[in-house]
Amino acid sequence: MHPFIKKVKKYIDKYRLIQSGERLLLACSGGADSIAVVLIFHELKEIYNVQLGIVHTDHQLRGEESAEDMQFVEQVATRLDVPFYGTTLEVPSRMEVEGGNVQVICREERYAYFDTVMKQEHFDKLVLGHHADDQIETIIMSLVRGSLASSLTGIPITRPFSNGSIIRPFLCVTKEEILDFVQFKEQSFRHDPSNDKHTYTRNRLRHTVLPLLRQENLHVADSIRTFVEKQQQDDTFLQTLAKEKFDQLVTIKSKSSFFMDTKQFSEVPVALQRRVILILLKYLYDSSNTLLNNRLIESILTVCNEQDGNAVIHLPKDFFLIRHYSQVQFSSKPLQSLPFQSQIIDEDCWRAVGAGYSIYLTRNLNEQVPSDEKWFIQLENDSLPLSVRPKMEGDRIHLKGMSTQKKVSRLFIDEKVSTEERVVWPILVSAKNDIMAVIGLRYGSQFEKNRNTQNFVLHVKSY
Repeated sequence: MHPFIKKVKKYIDKYRLIQSGERLLLACSGGADSIAVVLIFHELKEIYNVQLGIVHTDHQLRGEESAEDMQFVEQVATRLDVPFYGTTLEVPSRMEVEGGNVQVICREERYAYFDTVMKQEHFDKLVLGHHADDQIETIIMSLVRGSLASSLTGIPITRPFSNGSIIRPFLCVTKEEILDFVQFKEQSFRHDPSNDKHTYTRNRLRHTVLPLLRQENLHVADSIRTFVEKQQQDDTFLQTLAKEKFDQLVTIKSKSSFFMDTKQFSEVPVALQRRVILILLKYLYDSSNTLLNNRLIESILTVCNEQDGNAVIHLPKDFFLIRHYSQVQFSSKPLQSLPFQSQIIDEDCWRAVGAGYSIYLTRNLNEQVPSDEKWFIQLENDSLPLSVRPKMEGDRIHLKGMSTQKKVSRLFIDEKVSTEERVVWPILVSAKNDIMAVIGLRYGSQFEKNRNTQNFVLHVKSY
């Protein structure tokens, strides 16, 4: 047995990725990685007593060239006497209608077809060719972009999918080892020229950063693999604890309504808090992370660790987080039916005020506070304390350069604020109920960008 096959088999056995009698669907693009997957499992099928199938998708992004990829993979399947399942995906037409990220759309369409084949043909596992270099790239991308997950767990060795699971038996081998094996087998493969372009972050890392890492450590792939496997083991344990806490803390009223007590939540370690929130959001968004980001998670954690006053966060896809003192609700109810009352703005602390904004009011004009906006203002004692409240009928604000006050309702129209958002948009008012700012949109004439003789500074950030 070739040393490469032995190494992959050892990895499969270590993590018990395959059981005797299973039906394995091999995803094959025609590239070196997936061709190596096909070759190895063709040699191991008798040892593991498994049945194979090969699946391929044409995204129609490279015209005749991508059509030839499908023909090539089908020819390999025929030569090896393995059932072939292929389809042409309508990615270009969907892009024309929807726009968006072409890679995301390709992935959605591809996995939808994989799901269909697995269910119709009763396959147990989908085998993918992600390798150790892919793992390095994924970890670096997570560090650079800011990972949504609670820890750096990289590409999972296995995860549930369709009526079975996905397995990745090549995470223990490098791209160089794969190419050496394919060359040894004298097997040709297809090359996607888009992998050479620096348009995508992963490609830039692959061609510029990975070579530098290997100069520092030839075995960096093994180091990253060991790190990731330990992280995944730790994360599995913490996820189990988080699920137990979720069941204790969260009351599920419906598929789109969840309640939680912030007093109990604040007593939970932060590592579990973050995971509890992610579990809850996966219920709301069907296990999709695409609409979420770290800033939003941190904002949710901040609001869920407070018990005073009220707060509203506008979540993606028309969901809302509403905190009324120590009671938090994640809901898709119309905003008009949700409580939103005036809240006094305390000095020297961040306050989530609604519509995706937090503010920080301080007399310390030299304090370095990370924020999106910074405004200086002169406030007299009779103006304090400042408060944030919803819009009221007849509200007007005096803007710099205008001789008359502007209706807040007109301002919302000019700024294209939706009717639903207007209900919770924070209006900053003085103790005399004079409107000072429509947070995040327009600020009154008394606000200045440059420091002169003002005695307060207002920091604003969005999440």
